[in-house]
Amino acid sequence: MFRVLISSQPSSKSFTRPMIIGSLFIAAIVAGCANPQQDNLTVGAVPDDYRSRHPIVVSESETVEDIPISANMRKLSFRDHNVVADFASRFRRSGGRSMQIMVPSQSANESAARRISKQILTALLGKGINRSQIAVTSYHASGHSNSAPIRISYLALAANVERCGKWDESIVGNYQNRQYKNFGCATQNNLAKIIANPADLIGPRGETTIDATRRDTVITKWRENGSTDLATQF
Repeated sequence: MFRVLISSQPSSKSFTRPMIIGSLFIAAIVAGCANPQQDNLTVGAVPDDYRSRHPIVVSESETVEDIPISANMRKLSFRDHNVVADFASRFRRSGGRSMQIMVPSQSANESAARRISKQILTALLGKGINRSQIAVTSYHASGHSNSAPIRISYLALAANVERCGKWDESIVGNYQNRQYKNFGCATQNNLAKIIANPADLIGPRGETTIDATRRDTVITKWRENGSTDLATQF
């Protein structure tokens, strides 16, 4: 704390009026800068956190694909074969442990559905899925149309955010620059959708062993040629 002393006794070294006014002005500036309550609305000091207001929730979710089967269907179509192949790829990326093929029974297309279900099973096995991971069951479909579908499904972790778009407050009078309710929701939602494995949001993956041979190759290339040949080494 700066203190300015002003003497009232006349002397040859007494302060003149301009010096006194200047000293008071400096003291006022210093006192203002030392006041911690003067600037209490600084941007960034707001306690709001969009990550806690719009949390990413990781839960188990069912992924389903229905394949319509006509009563006279003999072979899995090219389109449906691609659908099954894509479903198998998603299953492998999801980290799911098992999937289910549900075949309609007591329906007009029951015979065709059983025939096509075997082709679907073969297509899934061709995509690298183990037979022990696939369960074939049936469901009652007498109330369905003549094209009761074969349903393939699996359970896996999924990351989601509660629906965005909460605009129940006006931000025009937000003079304190606080985060509004919908702030950050889109960013959280995009992150939840693009994450490859939602389990990574729960905890880190285990470390893998080092490939010592590959490491020595890259280091040798670096010592011999610098960074020129590294682009072809990975």
